[in-house]
Amino acid sequence: MAEGRERGSMMNFHKIWNLFVYAGLEKEEYNKLLPDIREKNRSLLRVLSLLGTVMFFLLYIASLISGGFATSNSSTYLACGAGMLLILACAHFVLPKQAVFVMSLVYVFEILLYAFGIHVSMLHAEKTAVSAVAFLLVSPLLFYDSPARMSAMIAAVVVVFSVIVAHRKEPDVAETDIWNMITFGIVAVATTVFTMSVKIQAIAQSGQIEYISQTDLLTGVKNRNHYENRLQAYPDRCADNLICVYADVNGLHEMNNREGHLAGDRMLREVAEALRKCFDPEHIYRVGGDEFIAFHADGQPDSMTAEIDRMKRDLEGKGYHVSFGIAVRGKSQGKMDMQEMVNEAESNMFADKREYYRQSGHDRRSRR
Repeated sequence: MAEGRERGSMMNFHKIWNLFVYAGLEKEEYNKLLPDIREKNRSLLRVLSLLGTVMFFLLYIASLISGGFATSNSSTYLACGAGMLLILACAHFVLPKQAVFVMSLVYVFEILLYAFGIHVSMLHAEKTAVSAVAFLLVSPLLFYDSPARMSAMIAAVVVVFSVIVAHRKEPDVAETDIWNMITFGIVAVATTVFTMSVKIQAIAQSGQIEYISQTDLLTGVKNRNHYENRLQAYPDRCADNLICVYADVNGLHEMNNREGHLAGDRMLREVAEALRKCFDPEHIYRVGGDEFIAFHADGQPDSMTAEIDRMKRDLEGKGYHVSFGIAVRGKSQGKMDMQEMVNEAESNMFADKREYYRQSGHDRRSRR
């Protein structure tokens, strides 16, 4: 019983740890989402830094013509506007090539907002801070990241703000500001943990739905629906030529009848695995019960033929036989007719299939 309670405690600690560090996911799941998280943050940076640039420069112009309190903020508005403009330029010209810097730029954006909020809050030492608290609550919710890192940023802002307030404001006002900041900092952490877990788990669920809609679940390659959606885009994926390979597994029907459908499923998975060793998994499709199509951009047709011959020998060593057909189109030949190319590869596959059945002595005719 004690062991059960201890195991339960460890499980609860694991859940809390994952919620705080990995937004409620397992570490492996979270790491797989990092490219998607970076891409979403890059898109958000482009939009939010543009809005920030416009906002701060409008405030700067307004401060020049309004006078009073706004005038004292002119240099702050100008500096923040310049900072936002620099972030915007980096988001457009640096991040597409260096995605690893996305999160660094996110935190530069966050720090700029926090610094602005703290600065404005310090302009009137006799009044309690409002701007810093507002930015503390809102800023962490703008992007996607680990709740732990966002919470660490919130804690750092609370500490920095408290130190500045203690030295710049009257003791009674400083005490109120510090307690307000600590209280709203705790609220911000709780809100951030909850919001980040919802947002990041939504990315994970979206990825799972996309995977299911695009993938043949038996073999793990792409399915026919995804093939039809992407077929016409392939000419844009190559610079020199495009190779299409059509594969048909011989004897699947006989295998199912002789050894059962589990044996037939195993054969299809073995063929898919062999194709993955030769082609990018993103460009392999199961388009029928025993038919696969794969594309390879800017390859050497002779090398591809040699790879396919090797693949056929490897599969034959396992007792499986696959017929292949190849079609090649070069960019210099003009506009590619993708359906014509696939039909040619299929026709070549049928010729290979007829030769297989002729040599093997089977009575079964090739399908056409």
